[in-house]
Amino acid sequence: MREKLILLHRLINPTPKPLVELAFSKEISPDDLVRFGISRRKARRLEDGNLLGDLLHQIEKARESGWRLVFYDQDEYPGLLRETSHPPILLFVKGKIEPPCIAVVGTRRATSYGRGIAQEFSWKLASSGITVVSGLAHGIDTWAHKGALRGGKTVAVLGSGALHIYPASNRSLAEEIAEKGALVSEFFPQDPPARFRFPLRNRIIAGMSFATLVVEAPPQSGALITARLALEYGRDVFAVPGDINRSTSQGTNRLIQEGAKPVLSVEDIIGEYSQPRVEVSEEEEFLLGFFPPGQEVDVEFLSEASGLSPERLFPLLLSLEMKGVIIGISGWRYRKIV
Repeated sequence: MREKLILLHRLINPTPKPLVELAFSKEISPDDLVRFGISRRKARRLEDGNLLGDLLHQIEKARESGWRLVFYDQDEYPGLLRETSHPPILLFVKGKIEPPCIAVVGTRRATSYGRGIAQEFSWKLASSGITVVSGLAHGIDTWAHKGALRGGKTVAVLGSGALHIYPASNRSLAEEIAEKGALVSEFFPQDPPARFRFPLRNRIIAGMSFATLVVEAPPQSGALITARLALEYGRDVFAVPGDINRSTSQGTNRLIQEGAKPVLSVEDIIGEYSQPRVEVSEEEEFLLGFFPPGQEVDVEFLSEASGLSPERLFPLLLSLEMKGVIIGISGWRYRKIV
């Protein structure tokens, strides 16, 4: 019942709402949805069997193609995305998301310069063990995915449902991504691509990534929306400088002017997160082995996984935090620094 009502809520409300509490509710009634701000008329529609039947039919077709549902409160849900202000309550996923992730985005009307940079940087980032996240669009996105596939993993976040891969010319690329990385969508399988869905898609790209790299973008590019969302989430933004006389570089150059970090090589990005070797004890090294890359974990998980008592665990966590190896998050949760 819980999952069906959450699914129906998303069907009725395609624009996400901050209903995180719903993900932790064991049972949900239409009255509960009213309490979370949904009109009583819409809540009553949850009892419409036709809505549920159509939705389940869509999901079954998607599952036949290898897609599955990942809810907000499941371990597979991207940890960094969960930290954002409006995380999707559910995702459709095909493949496997492997953090840490970095977003590589830019214009659909990429120049040969931009295509080359996107491919080279993504290849080197993926080769270093970082998953490249982009939006499967023409231009920079396409070449970022292609470059990443040469070196490692990539994730494509769709602006459409699972059964409407867009653009159609990237269907074969999408299948390769699903085999070596993951396809992700918050939309229901039959939802077609639509203008309003792409900015929503961009918040997922920014949200699941520890940083965003803008390769090439004109002043009104959607890539700049992704960059601003990344800043809103407290993530780093990098930009590749370009010819000041080209419109496709005006957005990236402006980002640099406004404080984004200019990069001339992948080493400029990786260097931001490289730290001098910190000396840790054998017991601290043992504990660090239970931190999934790029994901947060709580004290209860660490205690169960490591077998360490809370009395022994807390001093180790404090020591690692003081050494700058991990970062503490609210609710006694921690994340290993990339």
